[in-house]
Amino acid sequence: MKILGIGNAIVDVICKVDEEFLFKNSLTKSTMKLVDEKEFKQLLSNLNIEKTIAGGSVANSIVGLAQLKNEVSFIGKVNDDKLGNEYEKSLTNEKVKYCYNKKTEDTPTGSCLILVTPDSERTMCTFLGIAGKISHNDINEDFIKRSELVFLEGICGMKGSQRKLSIKL
Repeated sequence: MKILGIGNAIVDVICKVDEEFLFKNSLTKSTMKLVDEKEFKQLLSNLNIEKTIAGGSVANSIVGLAQLKNEVSFIGKVNDDKLGNEYEKSLTNEKVKYCYNKKTEDTPTGSCLILVTPDSERTMCTFLGIAGKISHNDINEDFIKRSELVFLEGICGMKGSQRKLSIKL
């Protein structure tokens, strides 16, 4: 593998909504808001899902590089749940080698509601889920050593919490 991405594994959940949905849920159009699991589930309970796809900043960039015929891989933490399995399948369908061994954990896979209004504007509500809990224990350093370029990003935790990811090579 030549390019390795390490970042938040977030499943994009695309839903069409009207302006009234945004107003009723106190959402500001064209913004991104971090939400907790309870708020995420409450919002999702009133929506019809159009499509789900692997997302997250680094994963999106890695997919773009794969589409340009680069040899790429990605590490991002998902749970061994429905959305985690969809995430992995979505990446492998794009010719991205997924280098994370899913485990069953208490926290679900991270998700982002992409609420698309009729004017094609998108409002995002992101639940980091397990993605924000990636640590050095989740990363096999051999993948890093075999890469020519490593691309990193991350939103770690909510409401001021911070997490440090360090990898000893």
